[in-house]
Amino acid sequence: MANLASGFSPALSAVSARYQPAAASIAALPLCPAPASARSARDFTAAVLCTWGLTDILPDARLVVSELVTNALRYGIIAELPAPSSRAQPSLPIRLRLLRHPAALRCEVTDHSNVMPTCLATNDNAEIGRGLSLVAALSHQWGATPLPAGGKCVWADLRLPG
Repeated sequence: MANLASGFSPALSAVSARYQPAAASIAALPLCPAPASARSARDFTAAVLCTWGLTDILPDARLVVSELVTNALRYGIIAELPAPSSRAQPSLPIRLRLLRHPAALRCEVTDHSNVMPTCLATNDNAEIGRGLSLVAALSHQWGATPLPAGGKCVWADLRLPG
């Protein structure tokens, strides 16, 4: 799934309190489970990367974030919705975090589902199912980490130029 030989360790990001980057190197956005969340995540990513001076990786980062958020919406949230007879309104936020590291940008999306993502075999005629293949192609490494309190963090590291 991911080459963990270099860069970030998934255990040191959303999962562990041991990794504490400087406040200026983290940006986070809670997202509601709505179709407009992918666009909000792309716009947020663009604004943050422009502020950080990382415009060289902006197109790839926007696409990666969009795919990770879309997967959280499509698979993570739907998998956790209550049965139709249930009257409870779930509060199932998705969270986007961007972490700037000297050599990479980590894009993390967390959701409450325990279902781990898998890359599907590519099918030229399929309308869906290419998202994680795109993430894998655009990132240095990617993966998914179960969270101790439940749910998961799906992450992708993009190399910074220079």
